[in-house]
Amino acid sequence: MLRPLLLLLLALGLSSCILLVEDEPQRPVQPVQPVTPVTPVQPSIVTPGPGSFTYRCSGGTLVVRYLDSNNLQLFYDGAFQNLSLVRRSPTLLFSGGAYTWEWTGSRGTLSVRGQVVLSNCAL
Repeated sequence: MLRPLLLLLLALGLSSCILLVEDEPQRPVQPVQPVTPVTPVQPSIVTPGPGSFTYRCSGGTLVVRYLDSNNLQLFYDGAFQNLSLVRRSPTLLFSGGAYTWEWTGSRGTLSVRGQVVLSNCAL
């Protein structure tokens, strides 16, 4: 009598067990290719022109007349000085005689004979 009861308990206990079987064999995981960062493209700096613009600078004001993308005139020392574009990157650099106008796209600097005379110029 004890034996059938023991068999019944054993059968009930085994019926509650779950057998996990995988249907497919596991595939090997492929290595992930590293992502190469893209170098951001620096927007090209453009002049505000054509036209005349008055800049407020540390040290005074400056009127710059942009003739085209390669030439400008700035009013300094009581006359318009002619300058031509000599460099585009990382800033625009216009030069003519003793005068140099450097424009970053938001700020400018005027140098005369290598000395900064007006800085932090903004529209």
